[in-house]
Amino acid sequence: MSASPVLSFWAPLMVVIAFLIVAAITYAYRSRGRSSYKRDTEQTKVFLSGEDEPEAGMRHVRAHNMYWGFFEAMKRYYDPVVRAHTGIVNDYLIWMFGLAALVGVLLFASGLF
Repeated sequence: MSASPVLSFWAPLMVVIAFLIVAAITYAYRSRGRSSYKRDTEQTKVFLSGEDEPEAGMRHVRAHNMYWGFFEAMKRYYDPVVRAHTGIVNDYLIWMFGLAALVGVLLFASGLF
């Protein structure tokens, strides 16, 4: 089933027109912003209920890993998986080709291929 010549001409044209309409709406919405904004003034400071902003070292919440509880709960699964991942591309390619060969053999044996 082939597309008619009219449809093959109009489809890209409609995408371009839709993009231009979305771009115009986006520009119109963005231009409604306040013109009184000034960089590097009090306007750009973080608002912390009227309190002064603490120094950078005090703002950082120290933690070993924010997913610690998740990894601890899944430790029996992640430990063997992490050991299996060496980070060497050749190892991943061997696994990919081996899995593809296994799927091919299974498809051939089942008569689907």
